[in-house]
Amino acid sequence: MAAANNGLVYQIERSRKLQNLIAILIILAFAGLNIVCVLRGFSLTTDEDKHYLYGSNIVSGDSDRIDDSKMPVTALNALPKKISSLMRDGFIQYFLGRYYVARAVTIFFSCLLAFLVFTWARQLYGFIPALFSLTLFVLDPNIIAHSQLVATDLYVTAGIAVTFFALWKLAHQRTWSNLLLFCFALGVSQLAKYTAIVLFPLTLLALFLHDSPAWLESLRAREKFGAMVRQYLLYIACASLGTVLIINVGFLFNRTFTRFGDFNFGSDVFQRIRTTFPLLDPIPVPVPYPYLHGLDWMRNTETTGFLSGNVYLLGQVSPVEGFPGYYFVAFLLKVPIATQIILISALVAYFVQKNRRSNFLRNEVFLLTPVLFFIIYFNFFFNTQIGIRYLLPIFPFLYVFSGKLFLEWKNFSTARKLSVLALLGYLFISVLSYHPYYISYFNEIVWDRKQAYRYLADSNIDWGQGRNELDQYLEEHPGALYSPNKPRAGRLVVRVNDLVGVTEDPEKYAWLRDNFEPVESIAYAYLVYKIEPEEIDELCATTDYCDK
Repeated sequence: MAAANNGLVYQIERSRKLQNLIAILIILAFAGLNIVCVLRGFSLTTDEDKHYLYGSNIVSGDSDRIDDSKMPVTALNALPKKISSLMRDGFIQYFLGRYYVARAVTIFFSCLLAFLVFTWARQLYGFIPALFSLTLFVLDPNIIAHSQLVATDLYVTAGIAVTFFALWKLAHQRTWSNLLLFCFALGVSQLAKYTAIVLFPLTLLALFLHDSPAWLESLRAREKFGAMVRQYLLYIACASLGTVLIINVGFLFNRTFTRFGDFNFGSDVFQRIRTTFPLLDPIPVPVPYPYLHGLDWMRNTETTGFLSGNVYLLGQVSPVEGFPGYYFVAFLLKVPIATQIILISALVAYFVQKNRRSNFLRNEVFLLTPVLFFIIYFNFFFNTQIGIRYLLPIFPFLYVFSGKLFLEWKNFSTARKLSVLALLGYLFISVLSYHPYYISYFNEIVWDRKQAYRYLADSNIDWGQGRNELDQYLEEHPGALYSPNKPRAGRLVVRVNDLVGVTEDPEKYAWLRDNFEPVESIAYAYLVYKIEPEEIDELCATTDYCDK
């Protein structure tokens, strides 16, 4: 009997290793695709240099703020160059100092996130569903695009996913190791992006929903209820202490315990707190000064729109307030159609199954709680609507959840299997057709890619990533004029964000936007117009654009 059991364990371990190998090969292909793009050397995105600068400051011992959004996590990207500065001249020293190595660090963590998606889906639904979840993740153009950048969007996506994965493990096995893993993930997430601050109430809510049957049962017995309360207080205490410690480490204990009254707050929220609770002024704040300063600064930026530029959606421009439902439109246009079909099918299949309430409380509550929150928050309560990248944190949860659709893969009919494989083939072709410009990806709803600017702009299309291609185009076309200041004939090149009024006055290019169509694009981020002299003569004769 013992020999038989040992043989079974060996087979299971061997099968698990083979499954891991298959997943790793897929992830290596994903990494290779990203590395090819990085080695190609597209230009720095709009604030990538500032993310890198702040990371460099951190590894040099300075965590003072340079703006509202840069976070210590990008120290990971700056670390190779810092190491190279301590080495003798040579190939390794030269290699570590290259910017593509800094970008490759983000790729590495994106690969770890991909393996987490696979692992979580496998533990929930099995190997075959996990492969589908992993495939959807690695073929998401938005994930691919932001895996290549020195920025915080991919890091916070990973941090939030790891935190909920650790919470799911804790919910099923209440061990100290799982609690410490959860506290660590929760704390580290706070070093990636201020979005992660919502994890405190969200994780507590998800765990409470999971435990709701136990809470209801405990109401009948005072001892059980007291034990539940003590358990939750322990979780809250550990999470709070661990997070405060990690934030202090990340921000290098910079002016920790500064009194609340010594902060120069600019946002409405913190000013209101100070006015309402003046007794807080002499109390030392247990987090570093730049952490709370940045949170206040970020809140002020989000409510005032300062430095964010105009918000653009479907031809409309808003200087401060966002558009309700902005991210519904972004998701509809920026997520591949094949992926959307699979996600919708997974949701429909889930809600028609039996025992979905008990299944939800056991497992899916940890996947769908963050998805529901972020969808509602970003669509209706968030004004900095400048790109689908803010919605990235929901993607890993959606892709893990989608694996549930393939639970009975062996029982699928041949026609059904072929349909799924055809969808994946369509997904592959659609995504790779934008290579290497994945930031600008739109699905086939926007069939003419030169017309994408009519729907969305900002970091959905143009985040500064195409400046090298612009320079090359202008060199090859010496007669082309970039960014004309008034109506004129010729070959004109205009940046998408300038054209629609995100980074310029919306009226500046109204004459061009409303009367002419682009004939080609440069890296999808710049549009080229060919305008004849007689067309300008007619425009000036029939409109007042030329008089402005």
